[in-house]
Amino acid sequence: MIFLFRFDKSDDGIDFVLNERIAEDMDSQSDELLGPLVFSTCQVLMRFKGISKGDTIMTGMILETDEFEVTLSEGLGQYIDPFTKNSILFENAKIIADLLVKIMSRTNPNLTK
Repeated sequence: MIFLFRFDKSDDGIDFVLNERIAEDMDSQSDELLGPLVFSTCQVLMRFKGISKGDTIMTGMILETDEFEVTLSEGLGQYIDPFTKNSILFENAKIIADLLVKIMSRTNPNLTK
């Protein structure tokens, strides 16, 4: 399993936590693409910050089957309408993951094989 990112509750709002190795390999173009997606996702997650049971609200990782998995804090999904959950949060998470996988494969092709 490869940890890609997570969104954590913080005193100021929501923090985006990126895999440290991927963060080291980020270039300005990747950062420019990632920024608006992260901001948008944080804005949506802020609405549910108060009802999240854990500090981590959403996590994205690559499973050993090479499939991407996104998980929400336990029980949080029941409070998010299906459109917001599937078409905004999960879709943003998938786009973020695709971008991060491209960065990983560019700098270390063996990580994604």
